[in-house]
Amino acid sequence: MDVTDPSGTTAEYENTVLADAGTRRDAGFADVSAAMREAAVGRLPLRRGVDLDLESLAREAGVDPSDARKAYPGEWDLLTDLVLSAYNAMGDAAERQSSGPADTIGSASAPSESYLARWVEVCLNVRRWALDHPDEYALIWAAPVPGYSAPPETMAAGARTVLALLATLHQAKEAGVLAPHAEDPALSEGMRRNVEPLTAGLLAGLPDPVVTRMLTAWTQLHGMLGFEAYGHIAGVAADPEAFFVHAATAMGVHVGLPRS
Repeated sequence: MDVTDPSGTTAEYENTVLADAGTRRDAGFADVSAAMREAAVGRLPLRRGVDLDLESLAREAGVDPSDARKAYPGEWDLLTDLVLSAYNAMGDAAERQSSGPADTIGSASAPSESYLARWVEVCLNVRRWALDHPDEYALIWAAPVPGYSAPPETMAAGARTVLALLATLHQAKEAGVLAPHAEDPALSEGMRRNVEPLTAGLLAGLPDPVVTRMLTAWTQLHGMLGFEAYGHIAGVAADPEAFFVHAATAMGVHVGLPRS
């Protein structure tokens, strides 16, 4: 026996029932998808975990586990050693100078165009290190390892790269060629809170406009490095190094280094 909707035919009623069922299925699928996404997002921090079980690492390294425990009482001690090694390796790269005429850049009497060249050289050296050691770079510049708090000594090692860039700025300032940008807007209260600790610490001796622009350049540098080291540059720049050199040069001029 056919069951019909009082207001229409059997076929019309069946179409309505099927449409309602499809809507319910769609809603159910959306509910399942939302629940699955929420559960999956909750697991994403686990990707930032590191497996540093000392005994298994000792076996893999061919080291007696008791010797491993003497060297590293806990997993965080080993992680700190890895962090320090990565920061220092990046600092070594930043401080490395070319074997050509740029070796004279360290003196305050160097030609003004050398300051920008040295800035770009430091940036390029750090880029090359990051691309050659993406896992070490990610360890210190990607998302923090859950539960780990880096000890103060890692900060000194981590500062070496920025100090290499700051050395160029200080040398240009001493030579009278560092050019703060007069058109910069007055600092807001929030930016004042950002800048004051820097001018009293790591960036002491530099004008406020240079400090604010250095903060921009520093964050842009690591944004660019992460973009390339983590594989996001493909399809964006046919020649990634040429793009990087162009951007690093622009950052140096932005901070106040002369083009010539």
